[in-house]
Amino acid sequence: MKKFFSFLRKTKAKPDVGPRNRVLTPVEITVQEEQKRKLAEHQAKSSTRKKALRTAKAAKQRNRIVKDGESANTSPGTSRKRWFRSRRQRNSQERAARRTRNSISPIVRDVLSGEFLTREGVTRHIPYLIFVSVLFIAYIAMGYQFERLEREKLKTKRQLEELSAEYKTLKAEFETQLQQSTVEQNIADLGLRQNVEPPFLLEYQSVE
Repeated sequence: MKKFFSFLRKTKAKPDVGPRNRVLTPVEITVQEEQKRKLAEHQAKSSTRKKALRTAKAAKQRNRIVKDGESANTSPGTSRKRWFRSRRQRNSQERAARRTRNSISPIVRDVLSGEFLTREGVTRHIPYLIFVSVLFIAYIAMGYQFERLEREKLKTKRQLEELSAEYKTLKAEFETQLQQSTVEQNIADLGLRQNVEPPFLLEYQSVE
């Protein structure tokens, strides 16, 4: 049985895979050639760039401009130090200029000396400055006027309080003088006294 089944497996037909190498069309051939050309150009550029970098690293300084006071055999370390020194000096100069620009001493000096009044921007706005000055003067005058009125108001109020107190005092004294006991004392000094007998009617008879 095993031999029979093995014989069947051997005689079984294998599937047709088909041709492995396919013929390319002209368009596909053109695209493939274009890709190969671009790849070759890229590789050429890359190799040229690497070669230039290697050449630049291996090459020494040539045809360099020699500055005043600098020898041709100056080492890179010395030139680097000189560059850092000049950069430090330039930074110090820039800081000094910035400090001078941000300081308020020139502004104070211009204000105290009156030089800011001679500038073109100030002379062009002289009418507006005069108008503002007039407004300031009017504002100050109104402030003084208000203070004067306020002082007069307080003075009048104090005088009114004094007169009111005097009026109340005089009124109290007058009411005290009008009392009966005070009147009796005052007329006793004149020799008068109050009558204790009731008044009576006098009859008048005419003589005919």
